[in-house]
Amino acid sequence: MESRARTWAMKAGAALAAGVGLAVLSPAPHAQAGTSCSVLGCSETYNYSGVLALAVRDWTCDSGTTGTASTGCVSLANTRWLSNGTRTPSGQDWDAFKVDAGWCYLVELQTPGKKWHMTYDRRGYSTPVYVKVENWGVAYLRGQSTTTCP
Repeated sequence: MESRARTWAMKAGAALAAGVGLAVLSPAPHAQAGTSCSVLGCSETYNYSGVLALAVRDWTCDSGTTGTASTGCVSLANTRWLSNGTRTPSGQDWDAFKVDAGWCYLVELQTPGKKWHMTYDRRGYSTPVYVKVENWGVAYLRGQSTTTCP
């Protein structure tokens, strides 16, 4: 099993090498709720996976629940890196999260009156996928691994 510190360093290094940094990038127009929303209208992501994760502010497709930057389903102009135990800002609509290439994620998804778990397995793939968090929904990233699915 990979150490969390090593995994954190690998993802942070990849982010810095890509010129992304570990901060919120410049704002862009928002697909759903604009610059803010009520608590019930916001999509949120919490990271409890033990590993760095990327939240994306803007989902731009009219349908579907997964997509790539090349399909135009996400705008990467406004992203936020989430360390373990952190979440997207309260009162803001964060529409998606990234499942990194070569990784498997376990995610708990919740909407009012419904809760379910999904596994997103990108091991063996060279491109990431972005997963839409439903309006009024919350995504809890529960685990990430490059070796087995959590």
